[in-house]
Amino acid sequence: MMKSNVIPIETGHHAEDEAMRAAENARDEALLAAEEVVIDELARAQRVRKATVARAGIIRSATVTRAEELKRLSQIHDDRMREAEVTRSAACRAAEEGYGRALQEAEEVARRAVEQAYQEELAAAARAHEEALRAAEAAAASATERARTIKRAGALRAESIYRAGVERAANLRDAISSYETEVSGTSHERSERLHAALLDHDAAMSRAAEAFDAVFSEGGDSGGVADAASDEPDVEGHARIERGTGEAEAHIS
Repeated sequence: MMKSNVIPIETGHHAEDEAMRAAENARDEALLAAEEVVIDELARAQRVRKATVARAGIIRSATVTRAEELKRLSQIHDDRMREAEVTRSAACRAAEEGYGRALQEAEEVARRAVEQAYQEELAAAARAHEEALRAAEAAAASATERARTIKRAGALRAESIYRAGVERAANLRDAISSYETEVSGTSHERSERLHAALLDHDAAMSRAAEAFDAVFSEGGDSGGVADAASDEPDVEGHARIERGTGEAEAHIS
């Protein structure tokens, strides 16, 4: 059986009444909360007003007290300033007199010190001049000796370089000569060995051809065929010998 999606009229009215009651309850709660906030704000305003009045009274009392204390301190300061001015004037006069005497004594001491320093400076200048002359002479002698030493060292170095070059050239020439002699001897020995090997190979090929002819010499007409066959291996053997000789010479070169 299929269910119907139609809400009965009574159920719809009931839901509407519930929604209206919920809206009224929410409005009442909001109004109550607003009244409570207003009451709290009024109480806070009263407390702020009382605190402001109390603070103004305290500030007024403190201002009056400070003004009276400032007046008293100003009077004491003025009295002490007058006493200090009198004391300062007397101290300044005494200090000026003492300064004048000390200045005269210092000028006399400075004059004597300057005179003594001048004399000592003249003596030191004379000694320094003499020492500078001796140092210049010593430096000149040292420079001359150093130049001579450098010249001798340069000559010895040039001679050493020349000798080393000559010795290097001689060693290089001997090494090249030895290398060429060794290579030439090795090449000649290799050529002789290769020539002997080729001669041995030719002799072996000749013996093989003779043996081949001897085997087929008894065959009558077949002897001509044997001769022709014996000629072909000889040609191929010589070709292989010539090719091997060319490869050996190329490897030697």
